[in-house]
Parts: sequence; C-alpha cells; structure tokens
Amino acid sequence: MPIPTTRAELTDYVRSTFEKLRADLDSAGPRLGNIHCIDDWSVKDLLAVRAWWTENLINWIETGQRGDYPVTPAQGYRWKETPRLNADVVKKSKRESYRSIRHRLENGFERVIATIESLDDHELLDAGTFEWAGKYPVSRWISINTARQYTTARTFIRRAMREHLN
Repeated sequence: MPIPTTRAELTDYVRSTFEKLRADLDSAGPRLGNIHCIDDWSVKDLLAVRAWWTENLINWIETGQRGDYPVTPAQGYRWKETPRLNADVVKKSKRESYRSIRHRLENGFERVIATIESLDDHELLDAGTFEWAGKYPVSRWISINTARQYTTARTFIRRAMREHLN
C-alpha cells in the first residue's frame, strides 16, 4: 500500500495490519514464540524488534513535540546500521518472555493510535513539522514503522506457521 495521505487512511492502515497480525498470533498461541521465523530469529525475536521500533517511533514523536531533536534511530547507531541495531534489540530481549513482548507490541499499537489521534492534521500530515522527520510528514514515519512492519512480520510468521505448525 502506498503511504497513507489522510488521518483516516493512516488509522485504518495501522489498525487493519495490526489486527491481522494479532489474529495470526492469537491463532497459534504462545508456542509460536519459539518457532524459527527468519534468518536466526524466532517469532519472539521478530516481535521484539517490531515492538522496539513502535516504542521508539512514539518516543521520537513525543521528543519532537517537546521541541527537542530525538536521536534516530538510537543512540550509537546510524540509519545504515539498522541490522546491527535490530540484532542488539534481539540480544537484549532474550530473557524477556513471549507474553511480555506480546504485551509491549499491543501497548505500542495502542500508543500509536493514541498518538495519531493526539496530533493535529498539520503535525501528522505536513512535511517539515518535526525537524527530525526531515522532508517527510510524520504520518510516513508512522506508516513505515508500524503498519509496514506489521505486514512484513505477518508474512514471515505465516510462513513459519505453515512450515512448523502443520
């Protein structure tokens, strides 16, 4: 799907992709967490990375709303180092339970919806509103770091479910 251009499109896109991901996760139950998913990651690892990006997106927006400039993508990482960042997120989440990561993912989704609702149309849809977002509107950042990631996660998870749960 192209980047949503209205609040309604963005909200619908984020909600629908998350609901599909949630349904797949719920259908398999907690046993899904340990199943190999992509590269050397389990489903739990993949969800930990998705939860991290959602949480940090919200932090970037909140930091921007305070008039500050957030460190993106994270302290000590450049954008071209996102594979290393993702690997470090996985390492840090190894001791976290699948249930806890699912809770973070759900909470992040709820916070994203609340954030979308809290931003006025200028903040959400106009480029240049948040300096950290560069030449793009924050709606683009939301779409890429939530709905698109939920969609790709679902693709990997569904394939893992077919291969390991049938």
